[in-house]
Amino acid sequence: MQSPPAEIFVVTGASSGIGRELAIQLAAPNRVIWLIGRDRERLEEVSAVVRAKGAVPEIARMDLSDLAAADRFLNETFPAGSRADAVYLAAAVTLFGEVQDTLSEDWDQIYRTNLLSPVQWARHFYSNMVEHKRGKIILVSSLAAYAGYPTATAYATMKAGLLGLYRSLWHEGKSHGVSIHIASPGYVDTGIYKSAVFRKTTYEKTMNLIKGLGFRILSAEDSAGRILNAVGRGRSEFAFPAYASSMKWVAPRMPLIIDVVHEKMIKSFRKTP
Repeated sequence: MQSPPAEIFVVTGASSGIGRELAIQLAAPNRVIWLIGRDRERLEEVSAVVRAKGAVPEIARMDLSDLAAADRFLNETFPAGSRADAVYLAAAVTLFGEVQDTLSEDWDQIYRTNLLSPVQWARHFYSNMVEHKRGKIILVSSLAAYAGYPTATAYATMKAGLLGLYRSLWHEGKSHGVSIHIASPGYVDTGIYKSAVFRKTTYEKTMNLIKGLGFRILSAEDSAGRILNAVGRGRSEFAFPAYASSMKWVAPRMPLIIDVVHEKMIKSFRKTP
């Protein structure tokens, strides 16, 4: 009896954070896991774990903000008619600082990485999935897409863009058998904070501000597990943990409640160290 074809999964941002944990938790026999990220050494580490779990890892080191290089990779590796069962778009960068202190190149980098890149990858795989009448695209977004994030305005802006992509493409995809999902976690303990750009603030001050808000900070492992569980249960739009889910609901209905949180953030940010 011929064995079924291997399932193919693609994970961006797979060298660290939620992307890394998604790749590891997806790994199982008869699965190919494509690991996309900037840090080859870390990708090799994830690859070893994926292989140990019985899956076949494939590594592609690239800077996703380089859209031309990504386009070449997509067209050569996943040409028209090729198959991918699920694509998890988890790569992201961030910036902390008030808008008047940010630079145009800051916005350009976040725009390319956090919005243009997911759109590029989603569009490419969506076209092939439509042809096969099956597939899943999972956008890893943020609570900031719903509530905003003063002092991380560029990040919140791009995540809101992903929400628009999801809420439009979901309707197009369902008649083709392609499911679109968006996961919006609250605070997650990942390397995105250490690698962030800081304008008139610091990593230490930013982390103290976040901790001072009193919201639960999840591990990347826990977050990835929640995403996979929700997608497996067919949930298409979800936020977690409980405070993020509540704020997702509250933000468009009772914005004054969100204003209280934002005013606290701004006040804390503007305090001198």
